[in-house]
This record gives sequence, structure tokens and C-alpha cells, in this order.
Amino acid sequence: MIHIRRILFAVALMSSGMAFGQISEDPEDRNGESKGREPLRTQTPEGRPLPFLQRLRVGGGVSALQLGNAQYGRPFIIGLSPVVAYQASEKLILGVGVDYQYARLKAFDTAGQQLNLTANQYGGRGFVMYELIPSLVPGLYAHGELAGTSIQTGYSNIPGQAAPGRITVTSPLVGATYSQRIGRLAGINVSALYNLNYTSQSQYLYSSPFVFRIMFF
Repeated sequence: MIHIRRILFAVALMSSGMAFGQISEDPEDRNGESKGREPLRTQTPEGRPLPFLQRLRVGGGVSALQLGNAQYGRPFIIGLSPVVAYQASEKLILGVGVDYQYARLKAFDTAGQQLNLTANQYGGRGFVMYELIPSLVPGLYAHGELAGTSIQTGYSNIPGQAAPGRITVTSPLVGATYSQRIGRLAGINVSALYNLNYTSQSQYLYSSPFVFRIMFF
């Protein structure tokens, strides 16, 4: 009788363990998702469309960074680019961003007095990303964007000189972005783009028609 009770107790423990495993199993596995498979970007595991807010990605990055040296006349430059992106479909991402760049140059006048010269550039952009061949290279997107930037054509705070003017530069950029996803709607995005409208005015923003960028969204 004691042996029978022990056997029944062991079976009860095994049964409760199996039941607990079924209750605590990952919801995506319970709905037929294969283990290790990434979740869909626009649907729940049950196949319902995700709400609008759950398709949004918010992030950005540092678009420019240069540590200046007053002795050699090199400016300090920092640029910030916040981004909001929307997962329109499993392959298509639409987004907008704001670009701001601040530059400061320490210089000296003929009397040896230090001058703190400043410049501000600002603008916005819209972009489209389409995943090319997810079955072969997941995360590789064709990337196109259109950016418009108001550029200060010189430094401010120069004694005896009028305030510098401003010009607007339009930059259509095309290329590719590789996105390494972190979770359902986040990732590190590395872009290699080409400026189709690179002119002498564009040199205020880009040192060449090729633009390399790392963004988080």
C-alpha cells in the first residue's frame, strides 16, 4: 500500500508539472508560433492588427559630433536627430525626423581677444524603408528620404559684422539601411546613403555626397 501511495504521489507531481507548463507556456508558442521565431511587427500572435501606437518607433541619434580645437581653428559641432517611425506593414516603415546642428568656434581677433562664434542649422526629413529580401537577408532595407535644412551661412557674434544670412538646402538621399532588431519594434539602424542633390551649398552639411549614419529606433 505504501508503494502504491508513493507511485500515485509521483504521478500527481508529474501531472501538476505538465499542467503548470501548459499554463506558463509563451503565448506565441501556444498560438502556433515556432520557438525562436521573431514576433510579427504588425499583428498579435492571434493574428489581430496591432494598434497604431504599438506600431510606432521613437528614437534617433547623434547626426554629427566634432570636438573643436581653438588653437587650430576647428569648430565644436554636435547634431541631434530625433525620429518617429511607423511600421506600416511587415516590410514597410514610414518615418519623419527633425535635424538640429549646433557649431561653436573659438577664435581670436587682432587684439588677441577671444571670440565665441556660433552657428545653428535646423530642418526636417521624411523617409521610407522597405525590407528587400527578408527570407535571405533579414533587416536589409532599401532607404529613401527627402531632407530640407535651413543653414546659417556664417558664424554669429563677429564684432562689426551684420548677422549672417540663411539658405535652404534640399537633399534627396537614397541607399540602404541594415536594421538589427531588439524586440518587436526597436533596433539599431546603420545607413549608407547618397545625396542626389550634392552642391557647393550642401558642403555646409555634408563633407561628401555619401552619408553614413547610425540611428536607434
